[in-house]
Amino acid sequence: MSKIFFENLEQSIQNIHLGLVVDCVIFTFHEQKMKVLLNKYVLNDKWMLPGGFIFKDEDVDAAAKRVLKERTGIDNVFLRQFHLFGKNDRVNIDEKIKLMENYGIASDKLPTFLNRFASMGYFSFVKFDEVNLIEKEDDIYQWFDLDAIPQLSYNHNEIINKAIKMIRIQFDYLPIGYQLLPKKFTIVELRKINEGILGIEVDKRNFRKKMLASNLIISLNEVRQTDPYPKPNLYKFNQETINELLDQET
Repeated sequence: MSKIFFENLEQSIQNIHLGLVVDCVIFTFHEQKMKVLLNKYVLNDKWMLPGGFIFKDEDVDAAAKRVLKERTGIDNVFLRQFHLFGKNDRVNIDEKIKLMENYGIASDKLPTFLNRFASMGYFSFVKFDEVNLIEKEDDIYQWFDLDAIPQLSYNHNEIINKAIKMIRIQFDYLPIGYQLLPKKFTIVELRKINEGILGIEVDKRNFRKKMLASNLIISLNEVRQTDPYPKPNLYKFNQETINELLDQET
């Protein structure tokens, strides 16, 4: 929601599907850290996940793709629906009332907005350098380290935790590094992604050997010249193996 949404309340409500929203956990990798995109309305004191309503003529998946593109400026990225959050108390009504009042809207003007909304959760992986954060007049965005997420609005901490849990369960079948890293990368970068998602320290000695044995990556006869000595070797993903993983998604 935004200032424009509240300025056009009646028309906005007529165009959306009441009762269901989408919330997106958007992951990236930057400066050796896994990060999650959060946004905050200027008139709200808490951060939250990027999300939005579903238009009446819109598929749920299409709504999630729209939210992703509106926030990051990119589309055609990995996006997976992972859970429906439908607890009756998942949204603090007082939080909604406070937000409306901050915009100068009386809570009794739009009682349907205060009704219960279930949330369909999605997670996505995006390359940091490809993202162009699109901020609006009253809406700001920021990347947060995965291990330093603040207390969020509604049940959005729960949504992030559930996304991580589902990713860990499916970890061996998701092309996570492929979605997050550039075409050429170091073994340390790939290991840091694994550690960030799994929440454990990976055995440095065996990690490279394990990745090469899996046919997921290919060692290149190159080093990264911009790094200090000793310059790290570069790798690329085995496109054939990646395609097999991506085919499982269709």
